[in-house]
Amino acid sequence: MATVRITWLNRLLRRLLKRGRGEVRAMEEALHLESVLRFAGLFGATILFPTALLTWFGLSSVTAGPELVATDVQREATVTADTFWAQAERRFSSFEQRVHTRLEAGRSPIESPRELHPQLLVALSFDLEGNLRAPFIEEADVELDLGFHPAQLEAQRAERAGENPLLVAQKYARAATLVPSAAARGRAIFDEARMLARSSRSAEVGAKLKLVEDRFRGLRDPWGFRLKDLARLELARLTLARDPVAGNDALRSLVENLLAERWVVGQGGESAIARHALSLARVGDGADWVSATRERVAERSAALYWATKLLPEVDQVSRAGAGIRVADGDLLWRSGTRALWVAVNWDGRRYEFGLDQEAIVAELKSDARASAVADADVVAWLLGPGESPPRQTLATKSLAPWLGGWQVVVAVRDPEALAQTRRSERNRRLLIIAVAVLMIGFGTMSTVWLVKRELDVARMQTAFAANVSHELRSPITHIRIQGESLMYGLADTEAEREEAYVSIVRESERLSRLVDNVLDFAAIEQGAKRYTMRDLDIVDTVLRAVDSISSAQEVMDKELDVELPADLPEVAHDADAIAQCVINLVSNAAKYSDPNGWIGLRGRLVEGGVEITISDKGIGIAPHDLRRLFDPFFRSRDALARRRKGTGIGLTITRYIMRAHGGEVQVASRPGHGSTFTLRFPVEPGV
Repeated sequence: MATVRITWLNRLLRRLLKRGRGEVRAMEEALHLESVLRFAGLFGATILFPTALLTWFGLSSVTAGPELVATDVQREATVTADTFWAQAERRFSSFEQRVHTRLEAGRSPIESPRELHPQLLVALSFDLEGNLRAPFIEEADVELDLGFHPAQLEAQRAERAGENPLLVAQKYARAATLVPSAAARGRAIFDEARMLARSSRSAEVGAKLKLVEDRFRGLRDPWGFRLKDLARLELARLTLARDPVAGNDALRSLVENLLAERWVVGQGGESAIARHALSLARVGDGADWVSATRERVAERSAALYWATKLLPEVDQVSRAGAGIRVADGDLLWRSGTRALWVAVNWDGRRYEFGLDQEAIVAELKSDARASAVADADVVAWLLGPGESPPRQTLATKSLAPWLGGWQVVVAVRDPEALAQTRRSERNRRLLIIAVAVLMIGFGTMSTVWLVKRELDVARMQTAFAANVSHELRSPITHIRIQGESLMYGLADTEAEREEAYVSIVRESERLSRLVDNVLDFAAIEQGAKRYTMRDLDIVDTVLRAVDSISSAQEVMDKELDVELPADLPEVAHDADAIAQCVINLVSNAAKYSDPNGWIGLRGRLVEGGVEITISDKGIGIAPHDLRRLFDPFFRSRDALARRRKGTGIGLTITRYIMRAHGGEVQVASRPGHGSTFTLRFPVEPGV
């Protein structure tokens, strides 16, 4: 298929070019154009089309680049929000799982509340009517006699004054008969027992304390202490003084009984009694028990404090969520003023867990800040109910059902920096595309230039072959004519025969120079040309070259003006090679000069070397030809110059020879005024 198309194209080109050119010329140009069109098609398919496609895709990506940046930031924001939410979910779900585990195992969920969650302030148990059942109870308000009877005040003043404990005991006994309330009477009997203990009346002390424990056990003194607890503590203290083992057992029993009972909300007597009893206990072998029990008492005391403080809040939260119905075992989360409340119904009980909402929110805020890495383009905040999200919010995650109204918000850390990044990405892509297109354009231009140069070289080589053939044909034809004239006796006179011999020798020398140039150029091309350097008289070498060329046909009608100083120093050179340079330059000067033209040879000593100049007053060289004058096969594009015969390798050989000698050949020319070629030879200092 390709062969048919090319043949059709070749025929079409020949038909189009045939007009005004002739069949043969049209065929030659058609073949040339066919090659050009083939190269153009290949060039377009392999370079221009991919370049256009790359440019199109590149320009498409310019607008997509900033969007990719925005997409990456959005993805980063989504990942940040999801990461934070997963962390928060683990925090709350772990608490829910622990509660469910206890409920399903039949274990009370309000025991050891810190095991459920480190931020758990209080865990309470209610019946379905809303009455507090554990671990504390609520008592009806009891009016305490805080005015104190005068008899009591008198006994207290006597105790503070340090009077005889027995007399003070009698005053407390008198007060016990006069005070109106049972609680005040029980306290007076207890104080009487204390004073009797100081008077060493231990038998009476035990009876008095037993009386207080039995008759007034549920009553509290004006300071909130249960009288039975005070009595038991005093009995244990007295026992400890007599028998440390029995005393320790009594103190331990007291504390364990206190911890087993339900303390009363708003009353701190049980906690104070337990801590005081532990402070009296002698550690000994029970050190581990004392330490563990102190922690239990401290935990129960803290829970009592928070129960007292938060019980009104849990009532308010419960009333607010009264319409919400949940199945047994499902946890209901509600936010209070101070605590985050979690309710669960199980087996006829309602359990309320109050978590430190402020501490949980602080931890969640810290998690939000940490969820975005330091160098990320986004930042996360935890926002409460009513707080407005920041500008350029990218992702949000609600913390419901745990923290209703709270949400994590992920926004751009620095909107201006993000906009600058998007602009930079766009500019970077544009720069990459521009550089790629420029490089492809440069490569394309370089390729075209190289191809054009190769085509020019190919054409010059073709022209060189034609010129060499023509140059060879002329002396060979002349030699043949003169030889036939001598062979067939056509030269009648001695002068004619002499002229024929001279002509044969002259043309032979011309042919020899032409062949030498071609052979030398071939050797130069192959890098095989070598020269023998010797210190010789440069003037002698130049004169021998002038003498050799002076009899050439193109030089015979020219005026040779030679001025070479006899005192020029010897120069290291190959005499035959330099003579060849001089002959080439003189021959060129003769070719491009008018008949009877002038050719001048000059020599001079300059700084660092010797210069030999060959000048003419011929047609000169165009400025645009000077830079390629020494290129192989180059022939001037000027019509006047192209009419002169030549092969285009003489100046190339001359430059190569001079460089091989460490010198240089230079040219100066003005069109219409002639040219000057300078051979510069280096000379060692001091020569």
